[in-house]
Amino acid sequence: MEKTICKGELRLAVIAIYFLTIIPTIAQDISINGKLIDKTTKDPIPYASIGISNTSYGTATDEAGIFHLKIKSDYKGGSLAISSIGYNTARFSIDSLSSLNNIVLTLMPSAILLNAIEVNAKPVNPLDVIQMSLDSINVNYRQNGFNLIFYSVMNCKSTVLNQHYKIESIINGYYDGYSSVAKKRFEIISKKSEGDNPLAVSEYPFWPTLELHRADLIADPAATGIFNKKNLDKFDFEYKGITVFDADTVYKILYNAPKPSFKITGYRVPRKFYKGTVYITTNTLAIVKHEIETNEFSYTIIYRKFGNEYFPYLVRGLRTQTGSGVMANITNLVRLLFIELDQINKLDYKTNEFNNLASLPEDESFWMDR
Repeated sequence: MEKTICKGELRLAVIAIYFLTIIPTIAQDISINGKLIDKTTKDPIPYASIGISNTSYGTATDEAGIFHLKIKSDYKGGSLAISSIGYNTARFSIDSLSSLNNIVLTLMPSAILLNAIEVNAKPVNPLDVIQMSLDSINVNYRQNGFNLIFYSVMNCKSTVLNQHYKIESIINGYYDGYSSVAKKRFEIISKKSEGDNPLAVSEYPFWPTLELHRADLIADPAATGIFNKKNLDKFDFEYKGITVFDADTVYKILYNAPKPSFKITGYRVPRKFYKGTVYITTNTLAIVKHEIETNEFSYTIIYRKFGNEYFPYLVRGLRTQTGSGVMANITNLVRLLFIELDQINKLDYKTNEFNNLASLPEDESFWMDR
């Protein structure tokens, strides 16, 4: 049964979750730090899902394949499940990793099976797959309210001023569910920053939740892009074959809008191009990864299955921002820490989501090492 919790209780809960997954913890807990690489090429694997099996706790690798995970001693004897698009899912014993330093884990790439599903069947029609995936949203994604707790790392760099500004923040999100009328709301629980902000003069607000709104179009009331059936005839689609993700085979489909109007994209300023790639499971028709690219920004979102439903575990955005004559590149990597399905906080009050992130106070006690 769904329960609600108050704002104060929520912050205490988030602090506990954060200390479990990110901040160094007390001696009896387990710290696993390492790097994930391709077993064949030895290249790092970015944005891979790392979850404690049969729980709602987890993290993801960063751009360099690096990961940090703090695990309560209660989970000793369990395992980590690691998956990434194009690789066979692997499981590793927590006990076997807990005593190691400088861990390097590997995933085996899976060959793309271009025509594996076309035997004795019609060739795959990418438009049909997209339409069926939209029809399956109410089955694959939760329709009731839930909370997601995220960890965001934003890096703002100006090559002209040679300045680097980094902001880390913990975000609590409330989702009404994944439906055509559902809304998302967020609150910044805590943040810290370091370096010189090249956009300080222009008071750029940063907003680490921007990508959570713009990339997670499955839960977008505006239904823009390919998530609006009325738009589909305005796109060109190309089927690129089948690969694997988290023990499922998935279709890979490219799309492009030859005329990216406001009606299609939802962006009032015209874009020179609007294109993307979507990965959809062959059995359940769930969208597990979506990449959007324009001439001014790009977004990537990846979903992980928990129970029988999919939740966003990683969102990445790249923005270019100009303010007071200074141009800066901003990356935002948002990783899921925890899924809460029972004790729900609906954030039914005015939150600080759209405040200027740089101006929010910093709570040193929240971030200090223990």
